[in-house]
Amino acid sequence: MIEPTTDATGLLTQIARGVVALSEHSDRGGSTPPPYPHETQSALDQLVLWALRENRIPPTGVPDLVYWCTGWTLARWAAMGIGGITEPTQRLVHGVARSPSRACMEITGQAEFADRLFATTVAELDAAGVARARSFLQRNVVMSNTGHRDLMNFDPRSIAVVKAVRHLYEPVPTRLISAGEIALCPTCRLPALAAELPEHGTIWCEAEVCPRDKPVTDSPRATDVILLHRALRLFLALPGLVEQSCLERLRDTGTLLSQRATGTYTGLLDGTDVVFRFYDRTCATLLAGQVVRDQVTVAVLPANTLDHGFRRAFENSLPEDTEISLLSDEELVLRKTTKEKADAKR
Repeated sequence: MIEPTTDATGLLTQIARGVVALSEHSDRGGSTPPPYPHETQSALDQLVLWALRENRIPPTGVPDLVYWCTGWTLARWAAMGIGGITEPTQRLVHGVARSPSRACMEITGQAEFADRLFATTVAELDAAGVARARSFLQRNVVMSNTGHRDLMNFDPRSIAVVKAVRHLYEPVPTRLISAGEIALCPTCRLPALAAELPEHGTIWCEAEVCPRDKPVTDSPRATDVILLHRALRLFLALPGLVEQSCLERLRDTGTLLSQRATGTYTGLLDGTDVVFRFYDRTCATLLAGQVVRDQVTVAVLPANTLDHGFRRAFENSLPEDTEISLLSDEELVLRKTTKEKADAKR
């Protein structure tokens, strides 16, 4: 007997997990379903039960469920009483790539999973080794199959790091291969789907928001490289772009942040000691929950993410009496450098 999922947020999470499971089944080279992965079939069953209880027409099968997830925004799911996440443009399945969207990955807790996966991997490294491992993963979404041998010539100090993180890489899934190659977005450096002519740019990338008119200049042969785990691509490498850019700009002005723990920094902001972490997210509601769990006081995101709607949804999702600042990378650099210039004039 199927036990119904009565929690609205839980049902959306279960549907998202079913989408991710279906994608992972395909990425591992699984046979074309049916039978479908357990999580996918369970998500369909729960949604059918919900539809029957609500006197609505249910999806006719998994293909219909995927169709719903491709067409329905999170706001529409919420309006139907499922999920409660009101982002007006985000969907569970990206219509171009036909794969789980960034929002879908966030809903299924892949950000927290990425943190745990990295922490377990570096548990036996010293502080310097942890920093090198984190930097290596952020800068190397793909790695040569012979990467460890190449490093013996170019960066021998990284050998131990590469050995520690090697298991976090996997073969390139078929859905990302075209003409035997994997295209990398010229902006975010994550996997992309190139236009028919690579010089015409991309039609999709995992960051989802990059300019589409930049020519693809890096398309290694898929058999020559291995690809960083998807959760780490989205929740370590992608926010690493704004993290490294911001830290470099602050460093150029003589302003330094102290690394407190993996992914967090301490420093002064407007004369107050604060804890920073850099993120890159699509769902403000879910980000608010993680920022509280991360115990940071300032969350920094790319400027192109922080429109008025995102800020308002973030603030409305914080627990009462919680004071957490949400800044863009541009705002952080400006406030830090302006404050220090003012202090220098005194």
